[in-house]
Amino acid sequence: MSTLQQFTSLALTTRFFSLRWKLCDMKLTACGGTAKHPSSFLSSAEGGVKKEGRSRDAKKRNLAKKGKKGSFLRATPADCIIVDSDNFKFIVDPYEEAQGPEMLTPVSITHEILERFQDTFTSRWVGHLGSQQFPSQAQWEQALGSCSGFFFYGMECFLSHILVERLVAMNLQECQVLVVLDLARSYQSMKRHKQSLEHRSASKPSLEDPVNMAILLSLVGVKSILANQWSTLLQDNALRASVLWENLLAVGKPVGETVRLLQEMAGDEAVNQDEASQTLKDKMLLLLQPQLQSSKLLPTTLNLVLYGLPHQAVG
Repeated sequence: MSTLQQFTSLALTTRFFSLRWKLCDMKLTACGGTAKHPSSFLSSAEGGVKKEGRSRDAKKRNLAKKGKKGSFLRATPADCIIVDSDNFKFIVDPYEEAQGPEMLTPVSITHEILERFQDTFTSRWVGHLGSQQFPSQAQWEQALGSCSGFFFYGMECFLSHILVERLVAMNLQECQVLVVLDLARSYQSMKRHKQSLEHRSASKPSLEDPVNMAILLSLVGVKSILANQWSTLLQDNALRASVLWENLLAVGKPVGETVRLLQEMAGDEAVNQDEASQTLKDKMLLLLQPQLQSSKLLPTTLNLVLYGLPHQAVG
């Protein structure tokens, strides 16, 4: 084919598509619409991609400023194992045996923590607060076996609330962190505990020792256990709960660093924490005033010990 023939063929083809496009444009105009040249679709698509890209970049920058969740500026170390905060379960004072100021009971303190972090971390936490939703043995097992983190806050030993022979048969590999604020006592809790011991074998009470409890929980799969080592008071557990969850949730510290911070905390540091909830600080000032005025280490802070992995962080 000669050059002239090629040029003529190309011109006819171009004119054919041009006429066809005009006909389409006329039909759309008659229907009240307008046609766009193919190149305009390409430009629009490119603009959409660029706009979407800018939007994603902006979101990434905002997340980097805010931290993973909410408006808290969190600085979780990169080498930490992340525990899903959306899969936490809790059981708090199921017999409601706490006796003392209402504002320092486990139910009241936990309710305040749940409300404080409602928009960022605790909205999907599921559990039992007090005796109105008393958990059965099956619910205990279901909660422990289907969570990434578990929080018990109540009276007497943790193992006095659950059948040990059922616990040893469970697989708690998914439970990465278990926080136990127990060993506070009241007349009602001591009476219940004494009655329960009468129906147990001689070997079972020994398992309630904190070290034995930690060994047992580790054997069934729990990675990190935070637990008290000796008897304590309501206000002491309230202080621990405040410091623990402020640092684990708001600050994003690993469990090991959080426990160490609590153990090294002096009285004046407990009052001057920037991250602490103001209402909880008021409660501590009210009932721990003599201790908090001192710059010495608080004896109560040494009670909580970590067994297991220290480099897990709630995220």
